[in-house]
Amino acid sequence: MLINNKIIISCGIISSLVSHPIFAEANPIAPVNKLTAFTNAELIIAPGKRLSNATLLVENNRIKAIIEEDDIPAAALKINLSGYTIYPGFIDPFTDYGIEFEYPKLGLKRPVYDIKRIGGNAENGAIHAEKEWFNYVYPNKERAKDWINNGFTSVQSSKLDGIFRGTGVSLSLADKTANEVIYRARSQPFMAFDKGTSEQDYPESLMGSIALIRQTFADANWYNQNKSKPVNSSTSPQIEFNIAFERLDNLAEKQIVFETKNLNDLLRAANLLKEHKQPANLLASGQEYARLNELKALNYSLILPLNYPQAPDVGTDDADREVSLAELRHWERAPTNPAAVANAGIPFAFTQFGIKTDAFWPRLRQAITQGLSEDKALAALTTQAAEMAGTADFTGKLAPGYMADFVITKGNIFKDGQIYSVWLLGQEQRLRSLSQAKMLGDYQLTLNNLTLDLSLEETGKAGKTIFEGNLSSGEKTIPLTHLTLEDDGRVSFNADLSEAGIQGISRFILWLAKDGIQGRMVDAQSRSNNVSGVTIAPAPTATQPSTQKADAKQALVSLLTYPNVAYGLSDAPNVEKLHIKNATLWTSDKQGILENADLLMANGRIEKIGQQLTTPSGYQVLDATGKHVTAGIVDEHSHIAINGGTNEGTDAVTAEVRIGDVINPEDVSIYRALAGGVTSAQLLHGSANPIGGQSQLIKMKWGESAEQLKFANAPASIKFALGENVKQSNWGEKFVQRFPQTRMGVKALFEETFDAALAYENALKDYDDLRSSEKKKTLAPRPSYRLQAVAEVLKQQRDVHIHSYVQSEILMFLRLAEAYRFKVQTFTHVLEGYKVASELAAHGAGASTFADWWAYKFEVYDAIPQNACLMQKQGVLTSINSDDYEMQRRLNQEAAKSMMYCGMSKEDAWNMVTIYPAKQLRVDEYVGSLTPGKMADIVLWNAEPLSIYAKVTHAWVEGKRYFDREQDQLAQQQVVTERAALIQKILSSDDNAKAGEKVTPLNEPQWHCDTHYQAWGQHHQGAK
Repeated sequence: MLINNKIIISCGIISSLVSHPIFAEANPIAPVNKLTAFTNAELIIAPGKRLSNATLLVENNRIKAIIEEDDIPAAALKINLSGYTIYPGFIDPFTDYGIEFEYPKLGLKRPVYDIKRIGGNAENGAIHAEKEWFNYVYPNKERAKDWINNGFTSVQSSKLDGIFRGTGVSLSLADKTANEVIYRARSQPFMAFDKGTSEQDYPESLMGSIALIRQTFADANWYNQNKSKPVNSSTSPQIEFNIAFERLDNLAEKQIVFETKNLNDLLRAANLLKEHKQPANLLASGQEYARLNELKALNYSLILPLNYPQAPDVGTDDADREVSLAELRHWERAPTNPAAVANAGIPFAFTQFGIKTDAFWPRLRQAITQGLSEDKALAALTTQAAEMAGTADFTGKLAPGYMADFVITKGNIFKDGQIYSVWLLGQEQRLRSLSQAKMLGDYQLTLNNLTLDLSLEETGKAGKTIFEGNLSSGEKTIPLTHLTLEDDGRVSFNADLSEAGIQGISRFILWLAKDGIQGRMVDAQSRSNNVSGVTIAPAPTATQPSTQKADAKQALVSLLTYPNVAYGLSDAPNVEKLHIKNATLWTSDKQGILENADLLMANGRIEKIGQQLTTPSGYQVLDATGKHVTAGIVDEHSHIAINGGTNEGTDAVTAEVRIGDVINPEDVSIYRALAGGVTSAQLLHGSANPIGGQSQLIKMKWGESAEQLKFANAPASIKFALGENVKQSNWGEKFVQRFPQTRMGVKALFEETFDAALAYENALKDYDDLRSSEKKKTLAPRPSYRLQAVAEVLKQQRDVHIHSYVQSEILMFLRLAEAYRFKVQTFTHVLEGYKVASELAAHGAGASTFADWWAYKFEVYDAIPQNACLMQKQGVLTSINSDDYEMQRRLNQEAAKSMMYCGMSKEDAWNMVTIYPAKQLRVDEYVGSLTPGKMADIVLWNAEPLSIYAKVTHAWVEGKRYFDREQDQLAQQQVVTERAALIQKILSSDDNAKAGEKVTPLNEPQWHCDTHYQAWGQHHQGAK
């Protein structure tokens, strides 16, 4: 009430002010007055929008208004926040918070082909699309603190298990019931490549996971288009109910949240989703700085974890030799990743996922010192995160109608400010006391005739307040004991002032006064003395801007190359216009070997070959006197540059998986292959099953993306296999698990699969032949990428390259192919091919073999080193392949062995690694010989290429120089120098710079033809 223009505050109102949670240490309670005005604050309305000395008006759990003038409703409870800043509440779009659910563990015995079908679920145990996680929300007050202590007020959550993970939920972190905290019951669908806890065998490989995603998209589309069709009992069965497929309807209208674990997976997830026109937000890996142009072109938003890696162990010579240059580079560059993503214009939000929560703000501030703007950082915590969580219409800003979710800080949160209070749905979660904070600082005290300096500061983490202080008299520093800051802002402590002439332990109690500080001191004789003081400077605490300089942005020691590993290129090579003069040309065509000849290339093609050619204008000249030029070597059988396993060995038929989905452009084997003269290679699925996956022919374009490595003009192909591997002869008892187990079973499986593919094709044709009126009441055939690929074989639209050894199985498959009227393109390995060479030639099949491998398992005992010669003499198109990382860069020497074993000519020997494999892969119109018009895939050797002393000096792919031996020599020295500088940086860094998460090694294991990666954590690697 007003008396004589003075405000009289009743005892009841005083009581409400003192008991309000922002002033009290008690557990959070709702405000007594539901209309609350936070006055005199710095309001960060949204990124880039700031209001000074404004008022945030909150009513119940919503923001009612933002007031710039002094027009505060009389009924509002006022809280003076002078000197404090209010930010919108932060949002984490990728969590598993508050989900109370565990998938049952069935403990099934291997093999597991089928799962328990419950309530219309999917056939595969990694598909949980039917789950809607709001049904399982149970707020966890203690776990919520992991986010609240860092200023987060809401999250998006899902059970992070499986490939299709169900629909997430956006919810408040407030300490309320599940019904009250759910913001958006159905936010976004969650996905990943990781099958999680599924006990089903399939999929066990990365390419298997991708194939399952692709098939599930197709199944869901088919299901939702056909589920409402009336049943025609004479032609169509009743479509089975499938809630997982039903929940995947209209997926293109939602933003899939896709978890990935590394940069390659991030890019392949983006490409896969782009293939299906699916919007998405992708959980990043922290390595995005290395491939920003690719990411930007794919146009997806990212969710960035601040998962900076621990400093690699380089303390000893033995330890640092085990660390790759890529790992050293990533340790240094990880903190630059958010700024790099922001500067590239890629939208992103932050998440705490994958790190210790107390590392979040130190990591984010480190990112800011490395160039990330505060506005971009705030957007990543608020507006951008709200978009991803599906709550942008009521969270992420300070605006009327938005949820009363906000953060009160002292100082700039992105520098050294600290969070004092977090408000969730209008309810306070106090981390630090504002009233106590007002006492912190530096004071000059007057005690009788004595002058003392007092310093009070706060230390400790959010939610755990610790106060420290000292008195100074002249140059003497006096520590304080029993220091306590009371809820009402009073400070008490004890001090030994003997150095200042006052004997015994003195006790102080002080409180704020109008112009400083005042109180009393009680000395050892219990005499009370008045104390007064003035503020001399703000303390350098987290509540005020620090007087210490922020960590300066450090210069980076590491290079950024393409790919970002040792020997990566600093710049993409250009297409050259080049005149190579005076070389010996191994043409691999009818011209044979040309001495002292020239070659012109431009626009990625060979223009002309001949002697004493004129150099056109604008062409560089390379004098190759005494050197040899060949077409690039073509390897018919390789397993380099693959992520996530070469085999999907869980089923006998996995024709749906694609090696093209899992190309690893960072594999140094690509660079080493170039150094051995190899410019193209067919990457094959392994030999774990009779019908494996689809192959991918690549060009060795070192530094290019996975998509750019693909040989665009190559025909489709697939890997089949015969023999011991597919019938599991050498897998060990625990791996012997599926049909077929015998060679005759292998034949039966082929027949069964071919018949199924023919029936599938007939069903599609019959449906396509129906009139539109009939289609409306007839179920369409369910799509099958597996049978589609096999049907392409039978229609001779997909070439078969088949792993084989013994003559009986080679003959069996020849007869089988002829019975089903398709041609086998190539028998690979084919070490008993010499026994059936005439049959191979009559069929028109090629043979790609080893030069002299034998006796490494039973079915290879009859192998002989004359195999290649004998097959070739019988008219079989024969090539030499590697099937091995190391052998691939020595294929020139492997080709030469047939000259030693059986007197093969130079030309024929060299053709076995150039034009013959090109013909087997049906790309001979593009590569394989030095023929004008073909792609300029060219290799320059310092000696005759069949010599063991020959070295590649240059290698071009499509006219671009991807390998240069002189540059390689410089690169080797650069790698040594860069490694040494990074190791020194690690050794000289403090513990904070070295701290981080243990991360998965960046290097992919070396996969082989029969490397069998089991999803349940087992590995098997037998003989080839």
